[in-house]
Amino acid sequence: MKQTDQLTRRQFASRAVAAAATISIVPRYVIGKGQIPPSEIITKAVIGTGGMGRGHLKNVNPKAKLLAVCDVDENHLKAAQKAGGPDVKAYKDFREVLERKDIDVVHVPTPPHWHALISIAAAKAGKDIWCEKPMSRTIYEGEKVVEAVNKHKRIFRLNTWFRFRSSFYGMGTEVKPLRKLVQSGILGGPLKVTVSGITGFNWKHNWSGRTDLTPQPVPKQLDYDMWLGPAPFKPY
Repeated sequence: MKQTDQLTRRQFASRAVAAAATISIVPRYVIGKGQIPPSEIITKAVIGTGGMGRGHLKNVNPKAKLLAVCDVDENHLKAAQKAGGPDVKAYKDFREVLERKDIDVVHVPTPPHWHALISIAAAKAGKDIWCEKPMSRTIYEGEKVVEAVNKHKRIFRLNTWFRFRSSFYGMGTEVKPLRKLVQSGILGGPLKVTVSGITGFNWKHNWSGRTDLTPQPVPKQLDYDMWLGPAPFKPY
C-alpha cells in the first residue's frame, strides 16, 4: 500500500472525533419544530426507588432521559424499571451506576444515611447530583459533600421543595407573600415559621425510631447489609 493511501493514527483519531461531533450536535431545524436535539437531552439515574424515589421517577423533565435505576430491594427495582421503560437498566449497586459514562445526573432519594456518601462518590465520578434532604447526618458529612462538589466542579441541588417549586401541593401562591412578610421584618425576629399543606398525610412523625418493635426476618428481596451501608447495625 502506498504511503499516500494510509491514514496515520493521529489523522484517524482527529477525523473520528470530528465525525462524532457532527453526529452528536444536531441543530433544532434538522429534527423539526418542538423536538429536542440529542445534544440538549440530560441523561439521569435514580438511586433509591422506594418512597421518595417514586416521585423522582414520575417527575421527569422533557429534556431529561432516564437511563438507570438502582435499589437494594428487588421489588422496588422491578417496579422502577417497568415504569421507566425498555431503555432503563436496573442495578443493585450504585457504584455500577456511577461507572457509566453516559449518565449526566444522579438523583439520590435513598434513606438519609446514604445521602452524603453517594453524593461524594457521584461528584468524584463526574456526575451532577440531585439529593433529597437531609443532605447529611452530620455537619462533617455535609462539609465533605460541599468539598467534593467544589473540587470536581459539579452541580449539586438539595431537594427543598418550597424553595425550588412555584407550587407545592397548591401552596405556591400562598407561600411567596408569607415569605416576603417574614423577610420584611414587620413581625420582628428572629422567627420560626412552620408551614404545612393539608394533604391528608401526617408528616410530623417521630423520626427518632420506635423501641417497641421486635426484630423481624429480613425480606428475601432486600439486601439489608447494603441498605444499612454506613449506618450502625440494627436488627431488621
